[in-house]
Amino acid sequence: MRRKRSVKRNPHARANTTQLPNTDRWVARQAATTLGAAFSRRCAAGEEQLLRILAHERDFAIDNFDSGLPFEVAVREEFTRLLPHRYDITHGLLVDRHGFTAGQCDVVIFNSMWFTTLNAPSLEEPARLMIPIEGVYAVGEVKQRLSRKTLDHAMEKLVTCHRLNRPQTFAHRLVENRESDSCPHGLTNPLFSFILAAGLDSSEMQPLVERFFDINRRLHRLEVVRCLCVLGSGTISWAFSDPLRGGEIRPALFMCDDLFHPLVPAYARADLRPPLFSLMQLLHIHLFDSILAPEDIATIYAGSSAYGIQLPTQPDVALQPDKSWLDLLERPCLPHEESPRSGSTRQRQLDQYEP
Repeated sequence: MRRKRSVKRNPHARANTTQLPNTDRWVARQAATTLGAAFSRRCAAGEEQLLRILAHERDFAIDNFDSGLPFEVAVREEFTRLLPHRYDITHGLLVDRHGFTAGQCDVVIFNSMWFTTLNAPSLEEPARLMIPIEGVYAVGEVKQRLSRKTLDHAMEKLVTCHRLNRPQTFAHRLVENRESDSCPHGLTNPLFSFILAAGLDSSEMQPLVERFFDINRRLHRLEVVRCLCVLGSGTISWAFSDPLRGGEIRPALFMCDDLFHPLVPAYARADLRPPLFSLMQLLHIHLFDSILAPEDIATIYAGSSAYGIQLPTQPDVALQPDKSWLDLLERPCLPHEESPRSGSTRQRQLDQYEP
């Protein structure tokens, strides 16, 4: 009987004969919508929701029923959905280090990672929240209807917030507790202020826009109210012509370049873009560039640093410094590039392996 001849198979033969996919075709496809368009629609939906809540609140108030969710509470909830989660959206009493306050504010965008809010219960205000002005990114007043009277009231509240004692950072602040240098030509912690109204008492917005402009032109630059947003009508903010970019029109950040140039009102019409979207865009830009100043907040919370502290009167009751540290005082400080500690980590690693 003839034996079959065994054939050794190449384990890679099947892989070589199988047709591989064309990886050049693995490319991203065009999305159904852009991020900008999606966010604009989300803001438009939020605006419609706010108007529905306000209409519901008014209907129930007519019949003396419980009006349900207050409009300003709905605004804070909508802000919570539209802003990054690192920012706290709350309301409360803004106070400064000298004990002055601007009163209760409807919307406060706060940094709770570096600052602490405090409850200050009283007979009149059982659960009022005290918020240090140093920890506030933005503050807003919410009005159901915008009129000359409600505009003046909101402007007064916001300008008073700007006039609270709020130490400025330098222009090139890196993080909350570090300055890169002491450049005074700008700051990173201007207070963003805004008015959000659900509609107009009359059909004319132009007179209120002119009044908004006339009040702001009488203020110092860092006291200017940043934005007037009227749902269904439009948004007023500030812009400037940047000579460093060939006269390009840019939004004013109140941080650096625009501090030294004239500002002009910028009007975004509601039929071209949702007013809430315009406000949110300005807020996102401000929050991205804003860095606060909490370095002395512990002293502010504790009061005087020497309060309640006793020191020994005998001079020998003390811990003396180490001699090694005292010897360092005799050595001059080297420039950073000459310091033995200033070499890159990668270079120090390579130096360890040199023969």
